[in-house]
Amino acid sequence: FAPSQSGAGPGARQPPSVGMGGTTRLWHPKFFSRYIWGGLAGLQLMGFVADQSYGITRAKNPDIMWPWWHEIMRKKEAGEIPKDMPGYMLAKYRNECEERWTADREAEFGDFMGALEQE
Repeated sequence: FAPSQSGAGPGARQPPSVGMGGTTRLWHPKFFSRYIWGGLAGLQLMGFVADQSYGITRAKNPDIMWPWWHEIMRKKEAGEIPKDMPGYMLAKYRNECEERWTADREAEFGDFMGALEQE
């Protein structure tokens, strides 16, 4: 590689291995902003488009999503279930700790255990 004809001044071209950046680089300066962040933005956009195309709403509406809890609250308000009775005592599945707590308070809340099955 020969220097340019205009002389070897500061603007003269040098062989690629002599320049500051060298000849080969793993990442070019805009790699992350262009490909990594662009890829993540593309995935986010694809998820949004998929949600929109299938009609998935992201609104948090407890009146729609938790009807069984609202049923328990309405029965507590009506006095069918004591207000201090924990909601998990009415659940169909309880873990061991909740089973022990329920067994300890069976005398207090035993009459109301099947309140949700009664219609």
